[in-house]
Amino acid sequence: MPDFILFIVVLGTLLLAHEFGHFIAAKLTKVRVDEFGIGFPPRILSLFEAGGTKFTLNLIPLGGFNRIAGEDDPEIPDGLAAASKRVRVFILSAGSAANILLGLLAFFLAFKFAAPDVNRVIIADVVGSAPADEAGIQVGDLVRYVDDNAITSFETMIDAIQNRPADTVRIVVERDNQSFTFELAPRLEYPSDQGPIGVTLGHPALETSWHGAMRLGAESLVMQVDALLSLPARLIQGIAEPEETRLSGLKGIHDMLAWANEIDRSSQRPFLTLNLIGVISVGLALANLLPFPALDGGRLLFVFAEAILGRRIPPKFEAVIHTVGFAFLLVLMIYINLKDFTDPLPLP
Repeated sequence: MPDFILFIVVLGTLLLAHEFGHFIAAKLTKVRVDEFGIGFPPRILSLFEAGGTKFTLNLIPLGGFNRIAGEDDPEIPDGLAAASKRVRVFILSAGSAANILLGLLAFFLAFKFAAPDVNRVIIADVVGSAPADEAGIQVGDLVRYVDDNAITSFETMIDAIQNRPADTVRIVVERDNQSFTFELAPRLEYPSDQGPIGVTLGHPALETSWHGAMRLGAESLVMQVDALLSLPARLIQGIAEPEETRLSGLKGIHDMLAWANEIDRSSQRPFLTLNLIGVISVGLALANLLPFPALDGGRLLFVFAEAILGRRIPPKFEAVIHTVGFAFLLVLMIYINLKDFTDPLPLP
């Protein structure tokens, strides 16, 4: 998939899932949703209307939005602001919950269907007329031994062959559950992108059970959440580098996805891309829960303050705070996106 299309699909899906989480929570708690938009305005067309909600298709294909009734007006009886504190917490948290679940799904799919078995080595490509090709080695062969050296990584195979230029080496591979032995002489001179015997190495797919993939996916999710939550403390302690706190804009996300996609194309398995989708989704979930005005976390902060004080903070005051917060976030996002161009994110 082209990098830009991948970027649009991934970011659009993550943002749309976030809004869909809010939508489902509102519907479950009988809070009115006037419009659920796919993409951002201007509106292209109205798709249909169901359950009092108008579903629309909009021009900018990055996520979507909800128009929930009475977000800041408790006088609207079936609106968000008029709902109980428990309902408001549920609805405001549901977007991030949806991104957490989507992140878990991405990690699970990565380990179930795309993870490489880094302890085994296969032949991913064979250069025509090179020693490996002339000896009969084929794409897909699982390399077991080079001479008496068991091959358990790229490094063990490279060391075994590069230490024997011009000598005959014996390579044992597994093909269709059968063992084959080939003898060949590594070249002394060869193109820099081919190697002494003219093969590209790869890893076979890791055979993971459904339970194992779910366990590994859950571990990745917990590790990512812990890494983000502990980042401020690690930065203060000097354990984390300041670069780790660098916020990424749209170009930064595009560049990271393009980097992962390029590597995954060589292995024909989207392992890095799926893991990166999980990381971005978890990051989006936690970022929205930050206690800053205009974010879901900022709105949750007002609900918690109401619970502690025993009375509601004036809605007009809350609306002003969120408006000011939104303006600040808009300026911050402009700065972050410009910095992505003037000082691009360093990629691995």
